[in-house]
Amino acid sequence: MKRLLDAGVTVACGHDGIRDLWGPYGSGGMLERAMHLAYRSTFRQDEDIESALRAATYGGAQALGLERYGLAVGDRADLVVVPVGRAAEAAVTRPPRTLVMKDGQVL
Repeated sequence: MKRLLDAGVTVACGHDGIRDLWGPYGSGGMLERAMHLAYRSTFRQDEDIESALRAATYGGAQALGLERYGLAVGDRADLVVVPVGRAAEAAVTRPPRTLVMKDGQVL
């Protein structure tokens, strides 16, 4: 993954099945997907783990061509809040979500 990123390639994660016959261990959670990418890439440093999380968030949005994705004024209010000290911790511990919003509506 590092070589792809260094070459300027967009790296993205997706989740196509939740407990189906081909992948019965899926949860649909992108924090879990980021953890698997970091684990399989043997990432140990926080900055590397955070690159896996970016692949599961910003990378997916970039690959899909989503507009207004991010944390700036005017971006869509789609977010998941977790109680962590830094992004790498979210991918490693996959804590319970304290807030989930879609289009500004609390789910």
